[in-house]
Amino acid sequence: MNNDILHIAFIGMGYRGKQLLSLIRHISGYHVTAIADPEAREEDYGVPCYNRGGEDYRRMIKEQAPQLVFIASPWLLHVTHALYCIQKGCHVALEIKGGLCLNEYKPLIQAAESTGRKVFPMENVLFRREVLALYRLVESGEMGEIVYMRGGYRHDLRSLLLDDHGRLGNRKKTESIWRSKFYQQENGDLYPTHGLAPLCLIAGIPRKDRFVRLTTFSSKPAGLYQRIRELGGNPHVPVTQGDVTVTQLETASGTLVSLTHDTTLPRPRSLDFEIQGTKGIWQGEQRRIYLEGKSPHETWETDTAYLQKYEHLYWQQWGEEALRIDTHHEGMDYIMLKALEAEMKQEIPYPADIHDLALWTSVTPLSIQSVAEQRTVPME
Repeated sequence: MNNDILHIAFIGMGYRGKQLLSLIRHISGYHVTAIADPEAREEDYGVPCYNRGGEDYRRMIKEQAPQLVFIASPWLLHVTHALYCIQKGCHVALEIKGGLCLNEYKPLIQAAESTGRKVFPMENVLFRREVLALYRLVESGEMGEIVYMRGGYRHDLRSLLLDDHGRLGNRKKTESIWRSKFYQQENGDLYPTHGLAPLCLIAGIPRKDRFVRLTTFSSKPAGLYQRIRELGGNPHVPVTQGDVTVTQLETASGTLVSLTHDTTLPRPRSLDFEIQGTKGIWQGEQRRIYLEGKSPHETWETDTAYLQKYEHLYWQQWGEEALRIDTHHEGMDYIMLKALEAEMKQEIPYPADIHDLALWTSVTPLSIQSVAEQRTVPME
């Protein structure tokens, strides 16, 4: 890795791939050499498109030899695509998801360690402005010892999962085709990383602490069935995934973490963050904070002044341009891409690696096991 322009390629040009590509074209340190996707066309993207079927990404890697490959393909293909890229000498920026099975990433970890290539998890919520500021605030000791944390993926996905006639997995040319299958085959926290990754960063997991066990509860799937009926779909289509799953995780030091997956009921989008320590508490959704001895007695304050005080270096350097360019995700995708560029140029370290991704996503198969067996399951 050096300070030259980074030659990159993409595998997967669905919704997420398109988002990342549009932002990368605002960053002069990246040069997009090619795209691999069965439906990509050169006239749409202005670069060579490898579209001769699902395996054509291999030809792209051989001919283009990119330094870094962004992988935004369907979840089932992530490890296969990343492993091939690593073995061919590329670094990988890997989109996040729920884990498909335990030890899913073990071959990828081994390949990365043996080749010296890196895998960067593309968990954008790690780069959210208030998350990074809270991380620095907690590191300063202002909140004391962390006792309890909460977060989640609370985002109404019914319009993605169902088409306009209430058919599950039938919204053409979208992730509905493959993502809905998880709602018909599994029952657990299908997408833990948005809520969990920032909490792990803030609490120093797994570097300072580690998870030891989890227990998951899942509700009935009433919300998805109601929308199916409203749209005139088949009310007898099998749905296994509960509308709301709640996972309780415990660390070795005794910190409790609550994680919620909530995607098939009507609600505004929320990450549901709360951090509570021996000196105070922060509630992210309300953007309010209470620090004992600093805030008025038992009275909430807005968190603005505190978070400005602890503004992260990323946002100090790139925040203005991030907010201007990345309006879709309030700057955090842009900050993530700039942080990755800085790591590749050996300027500023990236805050997560493949080991973190393996931990975050392990919650999915473990939560599925916990629901199915109605018990607490170990995480070590």
